[in-house]
Amino acid sequence: MIKHVLLLCLMIHCTIADPKAVVPVPVPPVPVSVPPLPKHAWLTLHGDEPYVVANGGFSGLYPPQTELAYSQSIIFGKGGTVLLCDLHMSRDGHGFCLSQLNLQNTTNAADAFPNRKKTYIVNGKELQGWFALDLTSNEMFDKLIVTQSIFSRTDLFDFLSPYPTDIYLQENRNALLWINAEYATFYDQHKLSLLDHVKHLVETKKDITFISSPEIGFLKSMGPVVHGLKTKLMFKFPIDRNAVEPTTNEPYASILTKLPMIKTFATGIVVPREFIWPVNKARYLEPSTNLVADAHKQGLEVFAYGFANDNFLPHNYSYDVQREYLQFVDNSKFAVDGVVTDFPTSASTAIACLAGSKNASRKVPTLIISANGANGEYPGSTDLAYQKAVDDGADIIDCSVQMTKDGVAFCLPSADLIPTTTASGPFMSRAVKVDSIQSSMGIFSFDFKWDEILSLKPQMFSEFNGDLIRDPARKNVGKFVTLSDFLEFSKAKAVPGVLINIENAVYLANKGLDIVGAVTTALSNATLDKQSTQKVLIMSAESSVLDKFKDIPTYQKVLHIKKQVGFVTNETALEIKKHADAVYLHKHSLYTQFRGEGFTLNSTNLIECLHWANVSVYAGTVLNEFQDIYMDFSSDPYSLIHNLIYYGADGIITQYPGTANAYTRNLCTGNLESYRIPDINPGDVITTSLDAKEVEEFKPPPPVHLETKDFVTPPLPPVAAIAKDDDKGSASSNNNNVNAPSSSSSPPEQAQTPSTATAATINIVALFFSTILGLVSLL
Repeated sequence: MIKHVLLLCLMIHCTIADPKAVVPVPVPPVPVSVPPLPKHAWLTLHGDEPYVVANGGFSGLYPPQTELAYSQSIIFGKGGTVLLCDLHMSRDGHGFCLSQLNLQNTTNAADAFPNRKKTYIVNGKELQGWFALDLTSNEMFDKLIVTQSIFSRTDLFDFLSPYPTDIYLQENRNALLWINAEYATFYDQHKLSLLDHVKHLVETKKDITFISSPEIGFLKSMGPVVHGLKTKLMFKFPIDRNAVEPTTNEPYASILTKLPMIKTFATGIVVPREFIWPVNKARYLEPSTNLVADAHKQGLEVFAYGFANDNFLPHNYSYDVQREYLQFVDNSKFAVDGVVTDFPTSASTAIACLAGSKNASRKVPTLIISANGANGEYPGSTDLAYQKAVDDGADIIDCSVQMTKDGVAFCLPSADLIPTTTASGPFMSRAVKVDSIQSSMGIFSFDFKWDEILSLKPQMFSEFNGDLIRDPARKNVGKFVTLSDFLEFSKAKAVPGVLINIENAVYLANKGLDIVGAVTTALSNATLDKQSTQKVLIMSAESSVLDKFKDIPTYQKVLHIKKQVGFVTNETALEIKKHADAVYLHKHSLYTQFRGEGFTLNSTNLIECLHWANVSVYAGTVLNEFQDIYMDFSSDPYSLIHNLIYYGADGIITQYPGTANAYTRNLCTGNLESYRIPDINPGDVITTSLDAKEVEEFKPPPPVHLETKDFVTPPLPPVAAIAKDDDKGSASSNNNNVNAPSSSSSPPEQAQTPSTATAATINIVALFFSTILGLVSLL
């Protein structure tokens, strides 16, 4: 009786839930409990865990060196996170934390003081802009607003005043602090002393942890001041090795070879991360230098700076931000003593949770499902992409089935060959437009024979252009894989399961191609329909396709909801359950967005109601590229994966299964004594960082409802009996009706081909728009 009452209550809740209201976050899967971990053996100078140094606080998300940036780095960073302040001075001798000497790109100085633009000689070079030494402390505090210095980052929090150093000390008195005095000589030239100000700060707070400078004279002068204290003096190297150090007039490249001399006035060195792991012009790592080992031999600590999740990382990391941190702290040869980062949450996760976890057992049971294999690292659906997915720990590898003209079923991300093969070169004249498949022109597999497909090469596809291109060295590697070979591979590798994605079944049936029959036969030939050792998932956006497999109880049927939705009724959830055991939802369907700013606002009710209907939820597609990740999650795929699971996702569909697998083995999950990867409820960031009235005044658009018409489709038509010919494909036929059926079949949809006169003109245009616009569904 009680069970029936509870079921009724939940049913009512799903039905009448206000789409605009905040839906309680479902309870996430219970992680595997683990005993306390043994202390990690670090290869740092003293064997201690590396420091996380928050560069101006949480400056990857908030304006750097502001009260908000510092407070959030303490909240979300691991214990012992260090807060770094770049010291600058006002005209009347007050200190402020500011990320750059020139205020032009870091504040609103140009608007607040349009007549204060100046030109100065700084370390021998002319610098034009706005400077703190031309403003009084009152002017700075009253009129200046600190802004994000990197324009690709959000300006949503650009409303904070500069942070005076005395308040910085007072409000963060229980934190580890770092003062960086970058331009001591420049300020001396203008009768302002960074040295005296730092002495004052040390007298105020005697346990400042680090003081750094790129000037030898400054550090030597600070030596007697910090004698007997725990404060460490750090010599900072600029990015430009050829720059000249002001005290000695010696290039920094030369000083770098004199580590014993540096040891006479400093505890350690702070260097660009490229000084340790060089990166060539093609954005590949070169062998590491001996700098860390050599410095450690001299008793010098080594800190690396320049880490940020929105950097264009070397291709070796596959846009996995944690892999870069681990390259510096968890390799077999050395570990830096600290990392200086704009994203302290990510560095904390790398050091506290992922270092030493390579051979750890999985602690998070959520399924890892590949998206066209390891499509982020190799051309999708190739033998190499599947092998990489298996090597990286995918639970389920997937095949999106495409058909050739001569009836061969094979794996490829889409029916259109343009994005993921080299077809646009030799076969652009065979481009057609099929409205039921995509809105742009395409070169489709069903117009080609298998031997023609084999004449092509696979091609790496990315949703992003420019500097976010994927590994160019792997652009055209790998081999195409038939469905039968894919299934045999999965059995040989003992993969826990396979996902078979079936699309365009109606169109193909009208062309005389039986994709459902091809899948059924292949699964039967592989004996996967007669066993339960390996999971078999059948996915489609059409209920009629899933219904074809309803008589095989061991198959899990997955409904692909391609569009982004925000609300589902319990009636629709129950209708889904009639056809499917699980749904594949766009990850952004799990939360609403605040003002199109790249931040979450509220939860949707989808997971809650689908779980009520006993329908599992797989969320994706998860990518590593920072531009695909909402800023709530620090542009970090680990944070995104963690929180999708926290919201209740039963599986993660990803083009980077290695990243998801590394997350599931993290050492923090289930360990109550360790750092915890932050749980970010939708709306947490904006509600804690913005004025409540500003958030309340935003009225989000009504959510898109998931309706039965979105997935319930009529029964599949019979496969048309169309005679097979030996021409080069329907698009090259002299008959303008490229899909002309035999007289005994129902007319298929017309595929529109260009005339001979216009084909050459539209080739390049069609290729461009097909690539940019035609593959939104791949996400």
